[in-house]
Amino acid sequence: MNKYLTIAAAALLGTAAPVYANDQAKMHSIHFLTANGGSWCDGMSFQKAGKHIAAGLHLNEDCNGHDGQVMGTVNKTQFTLNENYSSYSLGFNIYRPIENGGRWDLWICYNGTSCFRSGEGIYKLGFPAGRRRQMPTTAKVTEMIAAHRTSRVDRR
Repeated sequence: MNKYLTIAAAALLGTAAPVYANDQAKMHSIHFLTANGGSWCDGMSFQKAGKHIAAGLHLNEDCNGHDGQVMGTVNKTQFTLNENYSSYSLGFNIYRPIENGGRWDLWICYNGTSCFRSGEGIYKLGFPAGRRRQMPTTAKVTEMIAAHRTSRVDRR
């Protein structure tokens, strides 16, 4: 009898799904809000892809339903997710714990050398489907880069 119990227990343990440490496999989905709670049209879906690596999607990045891939890092305090374009990149900091009312901020980097903070706000969990015709967080990136460059020239 003990022999059968041991075999049954071994079979059950052999078929158990792996358990990831620190919620590694947990997918997070958030919707960006302004600092005072107004709504942007975009958000993020992301998860840990390794001990300090994160990956996901910038959901509805252009407010027309397109998504962009993001990659980055994760530590105890935040996810840092980057989205690259031909002449600039976006860096989103999503602060932990991941919960309604959590904070996020956006950094724009261009020429691989110059970065500036361009936006911040709070987020709520989940992402509403069909969000269109609202201002995306990245809508004025080119304008902001030009304004930032102009302000740097004016300071010289």
